[in-house]
Amino acid sequence: MAGEPDLDALIVGAGPTGLALAAQLRAAGARFRVVDRLHDRGRESRALGVQARTLELLQTIGLGEPLAARGSTATRLVLHLDGRPAARVTLGDIGATDTRFPFILFVSQAETETLLAEHLGAAGVTVERGVELVGAEPGADDVRCVLRSGHGREERVRASYLVGCDGAHSAVRRLAGVPFEGGSYPEEFALGDVEADGPLTPGAINSFVGPGVAMIFPLGRPTTWRVIAMSASASAGAGASAGASAGAREGVRGADGDARDLSLAELQAMVDGPTRGAVRLRDPAWLTRFRLHHRQTARYRAGRLFLAGDAAHIHSPVGAQGMNTGIQDAWNLGWKLALVARGAADPRLLDSYEAERWPVGRFLLRYTDRAFGTLTRVTSSGALAAWARRAVMPTVLPRAFASGRLRATVFRFVSELGIRYRRSPAVTEGEPRLRGGPRAGDRLPDARLTLDGRDVWLQQAIVGPRLALLLCGDAEAWDARRLTDLGARHPGLLAVHRLTSRATSGALVDERGDVLARLGARDAAQYLVRPDGHVAFRCAGRDLRALERYLNAWFPTRGR
Repeated sequence: MAGEPDLDALIVGAGPTGLALAAQLRAAGARFRVVDRLHDRGRESRALGVQARTLELLQTIGLGEPLAARGSTATRLVLHLDGRPAARVTLGDIGATDTRFPFILFVSQAETETLLAEHLGAAGVTVERGVELVGAEPGADDVRCVLRSGHGREERVRASYLVGCDGAHSAVRRLAGVPFEGGSYPEEFALGDVEADGPLTPGAINSFVGPGVAMIFPLGRPTTWRVIAMSASASAGAGASAGASAGAREGVRGADGDARDLSLAELQAMVDGPTRGAVRLRDPAWLTRFRLHHRQTARYRAGRLFLAGDAAHIHSPVGAQGMNTGIQDAWNLGWKLALVARGAADPRLLDSYEAERWPVGRFLLRYTDRAFGTLTRVTSSGALAAWARRAVMPTVLPRAFASGRLRATVFRFVSELGIRYRRSPAVTEGEPRLRGGPRAGDRLPDARLTLDGRDVWLQQAIVGPRLALLLCGDAEAWDARRLTDLGARHPGLLAVHRLTSRATSGALVDERGDVLARLGARDAAQYLVRPDGHVAFRCAGRDLRALERYLNAWFPTRGR
């Protein structure tokens, strides 16, 4: 087999991560296929929360607001301790001014997948279901893959790159020989999409703690509520260390753990403890029980094979970040694969995927592990935990929730708006340096602006499949000839945008100067923004030579 590979990328797995990667590759004009061994996508799912950063990325292809319309932006949390109301907090009241999505969206994972699939279908992309990857042989210039359909027919495909978005049982990870290190938690969980009666505040997250825990989320459809319950642990010391040894024995049997059938009566019994029998469940649409794992691969890349989402990391759902992290893996990788595959970027750019995303996965794993350990101690049936719930938490928690600064800090972390890649080899602070604003590797903040008299949002106006060069300051003062030459040397790579404080045709206008100040660009500045919304390069002034050096280093002028 000689000549050019059949595909730029073969995506294995059509969950949220695989579909998000496909959306990125489609936007960039890459040649790809998406296969999934399941004949039909799951109609139920454990993932429920979509974070602000994920919504921002989806909005760059016009899907953030439509997804928000399908779910609930419940910003209220009502906390009950041992059956008694203890605290109420408005989670969205955090003063976030740099995002158009200052909330956690509660929507079924099935809705997220449906929206992405509809977007791809409208563009002529078909998810090939009932197709399994059974072989992969990486070479110097391609990966030779063997696909098997449900009828046993085998097909051989050559792809420049192979990406495993195929979950905890990842065939790509197995073929790559990458270990999936970690363990499992001993606690058992139950989940149900149900109707419920009792002291539940409509449209709010109703949390009942101790002994055991029941989190009751507003779902909307197919039922009003989603219930996640954990039985009380007899030992406050149960947690990650015990889980690690258990995980070594059990292995991984599910995306989030070991799923088994559950009856409504069993779920009711688990809810009775923390709610003191005040909440009655009925009319279930979906019930399951499961165990949780905490694992991460040692690396996200093995030559021409890449891992993303649950194929690379699984962890406790504390913080509702698992599916979001997978989608953001895909957004980080997709544009890089597309540019390298068509020869518009140096292959070294692909090394930055692991350099940027592996630390995010590691930090998330450690955070959720510690948070889960705290949860099991607080919700145990021990005397010390009961005393803490009765005497300490009713006083401490309301004060903590009342702190706007604390809520803002927590939201910044949970929303994943604070993720940054400042240590990435692929981002650069140019000279002369800017003193303020987001640094190279940081997310570009969002803001309202005007463009030719109409309201626009900064991110959606400039973030897309190409690199966005944002020129800040007097829109007429830039060297137009040099910009034209720059675009000619990097055809199809750059989209140039201007941000100014004076009304100028074709420019983004910040009349009050607030956005320019936030970018540290009251005078002249340059920001090169990547298709995933992070800053690749920035510097002060109008001299474009430092930018040209950066582009020449990472994005050579060849390409197809």
